[in-house]
Amino acid sequence: MSAFPLPAFNMRRFLATGLLVVATLVSFRLFPTDPRVNGSVQAIVLGIAFFLLLPMAYVLVVLKEPLPSIGFSGSVRKLGFLSVPIAVVPIVSIWYMLLQMTDAKTGYSLPAFIQSSFPFFVLYEVFLVGTIAFLYEVFFRGLVMLSWLTRSGIMSVFLQAALFIAFLVVPDGFGWEYVPMMFAALSSGFVAYHTRSIYYSWFSGWVTLFLADVLFLLFGR
Repeated sequence: MSAFPLPAFNMRRFLATGLLVVATLVSFRLFPTDPRVNGSVQAIVLGIAFFLLLPMAYVLVVLKEPLPSIGFSGSVRKLGFLSVPIAVVPIVSIWYMLLQMTDAKTGYSLPAFIQSSFPFFVLYEVFLVGTIAFLYEVFFRGLVMLSWLTRSGIMSVFLQAALFIAFLVVPDGFGWEYVPMMFAALSSGFVAYHTRSIYYSWFSGWVTLFLADVLFLLFGR
C-alpha cells in the first residue's frame, strides 16, 4: 500500500494544529467531572470526544485531508507487523527489570477485582485498556505524530512521547502507574513511524500494556 503523501510544510497549518493539540489537552484536563459517575466511564466519554471525534473532524473538515493522513490505513511497508515485536520486546524487558530492581512493584497497582479473577482481568485488558489505548493512539500517534510533527522524522517519536508524558504527569506528578503507558507511547510511536498506521501502533501499545500487567501479576506482587 502506498503511503499517504506528506503535505508540504505550511507554517499556518503547523501553528493551527499545534494550537488545537494544546487546547485539546488543556480542555480535557480542565473539563468538569461528576463525582457521582464512575471515573473510568467519564474518562472514556471525554476521550471519545476530545481524542477521537475532534481529531477526525479537524482532519476531514478543516484540513480537508483523508483519515489515512492520521494513520487510519494499513502499513505502508511490507511485513509491517514485524515492527510490533521489535518495538515491544525491549520495552517490556525494561519493565520486567524495573519490577525486579526498583520499587515499581510497590508503586504500581491494578484494581483488586481483576487480580483475583482471570475473566475480569481479560475483560479489563481488552475493553477498558484497549479502548483507552486506541483513543490515545488516534490523538498522540495519529494527529500529533503523523500529522502535526510528521516533518520531524524519527524525532517525532520522542516528541510525541514527551508530550504524552507531560500530559500524564503534570497534573499530579510522577507515579509508577504511568510507566507502562509511557513505555507504550514509545513502542507504539516507533511502530507508527515505521508503518504510518495507527492500527499496528495501537496493537503494539496495547500489547505493551497487557504484558506489563501480566508481568506485574506474576512478579510484582
